[in-house]
Amino acid sequence: MTKLKTTLLALSIAVLGQQKPLYAQAITAIIHNDGSYDIVGKAVKITNCYPALDNKSLKVTQVKISEKGNSKTIDYILTKGKITLQFGVEDTALTINTKVEGLNFSPASISIIHDAEVIGAKQLYKTPVMIGGGAGIKNWPETTEQYPDCHSITGLVNDSGAAMVVSTRNYKKYISQLKPYPSQLNGGKHLVDVNINTEKVSVTDIPTFYFTENTVAYDAMRNEATAAAKFMGVKSAKPQSYHWCSWYFTYYHLDQVMVSDYLKGFKAITPSVNIQTFQIDAGYHPHLGDWLEPSFKFPNGIEPSVKEIIAKGYKAGIWIGPYMVGNRSKLYAEHPDWILRKNDGKPIIQMTFYGEERLWGLIDEETYVLDTSNPAVMAYLRNVFRTFKKMGISFFKTDFMYYGWESSNNVKRFMPGKTSSEYQREFFDMIRQEIGQDAYWLGCIAPFPVMLGYVDGMRMAGDISPKWEACAGMYNEMKGGQHINNVWWQNDADALIVREKYNYLTDEETKSLAYWVGMLGGVVNTSDLFHQIPKERVELFRFLEPGSQKYSAKVPFITKDEKFEVLTRQFTAQKSYAVLFTNRKDVKNTATFTLKSLVDVKQATCFAWDVASTQKIGVMDSLTIELNPHQSKLIYISTDGKSPEGMTLGGKVK
Repeated sequence: MTKLKTTLLALSIAVLGQQKPLYAQAITAIIHNDGSYDIVGKAVKITNCYPALDNKSLKVTQVKISEKGNSKTIDYILTKGKITLQFGVEDTALTINTKVEGLNFSPASISIIHDAEVIGAKQLYKTPVMIGGGAGIKNWPETTEQYPDCHSITGLVNDSGAAMVVSTRNYKKYISQLKPYPSQLNGGKHLVDVNINTEKVSVTDIPTFYFTENTVAYDAMRNEATAAAKFMGVKSAKPQSYHWCSWYFTYYHLDQVMVSDYLKGFKAITPSVNIQTFQIDAGYHPHLGDWLEPSFKFPNGIEPSVKEIIAKGYKAGIWIGPYMVGNRSKLYAEHPDWILRKNDGKPIIQMTFYGEERLWGLIDEETYVLDTSNPAVMAYLRNVFRTFKKMGISFFKTDFMYYGWESSNNVKRFMPGKTSSEYQREFFDMIRQEIGQDAYWLGCIAPFPVMLGYVDGMRMAGDISPKWEACAGMYNEMKGGQHINNVWWQNDADALIVREKYNYLTDEETKSLAYWVGMLGGVVNTSDLFHQIPKERVELFRFLEPGSQKYSAKVPFITKDEKFEVLTRQFTAQKSYAVLFTNRKDVKNTATFTLKSLVDVKQATCFAWDVASTQKIGVMDSLTIELNPHQSKLIYISTDGKSPEGMTLGGKVK
C-alpha cells in the first residue's frame, strides 16, 4: 500500500494542557484514512507521517483506525505481522506508543515517522548524545556533509524562536533518533525520520515518543529534559562539585611524592582554597586494566596517597577507564577471552599506537574493550570499585564509557540477547552499588542518555588547551547543552586553566573562560597548583566557589545571532540577577540590551561586577556593552539596590 493522503480526516486528537508549563502551546495529531497522520503545533507541523521498518516504507495490506476514550490507534496490517501506533495525551504532550507483532525478521530500526515533511522549522535544537556532540542550534542540513546526528531530545525551531520538541524519555533499552534529510536532496523540503535502533535484538519495550511545543525553544528543551530526568529517576541532591584534578598540569607523570608536595602546598595557603576533592587522574596504573597493581610512580599502590588526601581534609578522587584493557597488561595476559570481539572474532580495538607516538606515556600498542556480559569480567570490575571504595575514595571519574556502547548487532558477546544500552546499564548499576549513593560520580566520554540516573556530573566538551581558539568547544557545547545542566546532572566543561605560566591565554581570555564556567553552574575544577600561581589567579578561582544552592544559567538568545555570548542567572535569595557578556570574536564590538530582554525586569540597579572590584552603574532599563576581542563583562542586576560585594559568582556569601 503506498502512502497516499486522502482529504477526509478520520480522527484528530488535541493536547490542550490543563496545567500548561510556561509558554506551552497546544499540539494536535490528525489521522487520515490511509493511515498517514500529521502532528500540528501552532509554530511547527510534521505532515504525511507514516511508519517504516529498516528505513523502508511498509507494504501494508490493510489499515485499521479505532478510538477508545482519549486514545486513537492505527493498526498497519502486513503480509506477516502488524505495527500499531497508539496516540494519547500525557500532561501537555502528545504521545505515540509503538507495538510490533508477528514479523518474520528482526528489523534494525523502527520508524514511527518516515520521510515526513517538517513545515515551519529551519533549525534544529540538538541535545548531545556524547562529549563534543555538536549540541545546540543547527541549521537544517542542505548537504550530507552537514548532517547533525540528533538523539533523545530534539527541537524543531521556528523563526519566531518557538520549538516543537520530539523526544523519548525511556533510555533503558533504546535511544531514539531524529534524522533530518538534506534539503538539497529533496527539492528544498525539510524531510525527517524519527526512529529507534533495535540492534536486531528485539522489538519489545519500544519507548514512548513525546511531542510538545513551546514559544521559547530553550524552555521547551529544558522542560522535556526535566520530564526525561523524572522518568529515569535522576537524583540531583549533591552539592555542585568544586575540585582539583591532576591531569592538566601533571598529565601522566603524577607520582606519590608529587601528591604529598601538592597537598602540603595547598594547605600552606591562607586562607585555603575550599575545594572539596583532590582527584588523581590517569597514570597511577602500570597498564590500562591493571587498576589495582602498583607502578613505579606509586610503588605501594595508591592507597597511601588516598589516606594522605583524606587526612588533609579533602575527599579522595580517582580516574578510571573501566572498559579499557592494554595489550601488555597483566589483565589481558591472564584473560584474553574477556575482551569484546567483532562478529568475525577479531577484537574491538579502540586505540592503536604502532609507531613512536604514545598517548599519556602508555607502552601498550593496542587498547581493547572488556565484555561486561561476561560474569567474570563483572566480578573483576566489582572488586576494583569495591577496593577503591574501601580505601576511602568517594569521587570517581569514569572515562571512555562509550567503549561499552558497541551495537549488539556488530559484536559477539559472552552472553548475547540484549541491547548495548542494557549491558551498559547493568554495569552502571553495579558501579553505583559498589561506590555507594553518597559517592560523587563524574562521567566522561560517555553515551549521555544511557548514563542518565547514575552519574552526578558529566563532561560535555572535549579536552581543554591553553589556547583561546582551542576553547571553542567549551563555549559551543556548554551553551548548547545547558538545558540539561542541573537537570540530568552537573555539566562539566573540563578543567579551567588559571595559571599564568605555561599558558597562551591572555589575562582577559583566562578571566572570560573562568566567568563562563562559573556562570553556567555546573562542575568547576582546575589542575593548577594554588601555591605556585599568582595571588590574583587564586582569587579568580575562589570567585567561582559555589554556595549551598545550585544556580543554573539561562541562554536567552540561543536561537538568535547576537554579537556576544550571553548568559543570565537569577540569585533567588538576593532578589538579583547576574548577566555575563562575552565577545568571542576577534574584533571589538558594541551592543545594547534591555533589562527586559535579559532578565524580564524593566528597571533595576546595575553594578559592574568583577573578581577584583564592584562598581555601581546606576538604575538602568538597558545596558550598552562594549567589549574588546575575547573580553567579558559581568553585570549584577539588583532589584533591591544591594551590591554583590562579599558574594562569589557561585552564590556563596562570605
